[in-house]
Amino acid sequence: MMKQNKSNIFISGSTGFIGNHLKKYLRKKNYSLITPNKKTLNLKNKYLLKKFLNKKKPKIIIHLASSTNFNNDKISEKKNQFSNTFLITKNLIDSINRDCNFLIFFGSIEEYGKIKTPFKETSNVKPFSYYGKYKNLSLKYLEKYTIKNKINYVWIRPSLTYGQNDNKQRFLGYIFDSIKNNKKIFIKNGNQFRDFLYIDDLCKVINLLIKNRNKKFNAILNISSQNYVKLRSIPKIIEKKIKKKIYYNVRTNANSKINLLNSNKKLLTLFPNLKFTDFDKGLTKTLKKEGII
Repeated sequence: MMKQNKSNIFISGSTGFIGNHLKKYLRKKNYSLITPNKKTLNLKNKYLLKKFLNKKKPKIIIHLASSTNFNNDKISEKKNQFSNTFLITKNLIDSINRDCNFLIFFGSIEEYGKIKTPFKETSNVKPFSYYGKYKNLSLKYLEKYTIKNKINYVWIRPSLTYGQNDNKQRFLGYIFDSIKNNKKIFIKNGNQFRDFLYIDDLCKVINLLIKNRNKKFNAILNISSQNYVKLRSIPKIIEKKIKKKIYYNVRTNANSKINLLNSNKKLLTLFPNLKFTDFDKGLTKTLKKEGII
């Protein structure tokens, strides 16, 4: 039996899409994980959160939790993202235990907003969604904390991550669910390009960051395989793979075209031997795991 890695890792949001995959991946690497669900530990309760972390004494904190259940109503969505993205991040930062010496916090590609693509970590961000705005506000709060307490951190901005059991509110998750349930697919302005990242590649990068945590990162880091794909092309790609007609409708609106594309130059400077899963291969793997092929 392999000896367990003693660097306890606390993961918030461990029951979500990325969290579930990351737990499985890191357990295979034999890390000791602390993965409470929301019922066990509510991040909105700062007193219990601080007590929990002081008791468990994680050396590494990976913060995934945020709200990916979006509301169409602007007022409701603003309240949702303040409470379930910014406030819980602030509470976690305020509760970090003394034993912790490395932080990996998840930001979002949506922080960049309406600026030139591909996005670089040095870009001046202009987020337009409340999710992007409150993620970026969380980053600023984290930066103040890490400067004051001299703790190593990485704020990662992953591309649109996909894989088995994807969130149904995300583009590919919505398509997979629609195909399985024989529902028509609606694509708004399918001319946008999106940057897709296979879930195993994201987990691989997180593992590399943990293994190299003695380096002084203290930085924002895009996680991208640079698989740039036009949204309207995806149903046709899937049709060829499953050899079956799927029903979809593309609603084109030229005035609302917004591309979300990351640069990965900084990532490859840190890890020059890093290899990524091609979108075609990653999509095939996911369709098989979803039982669509």
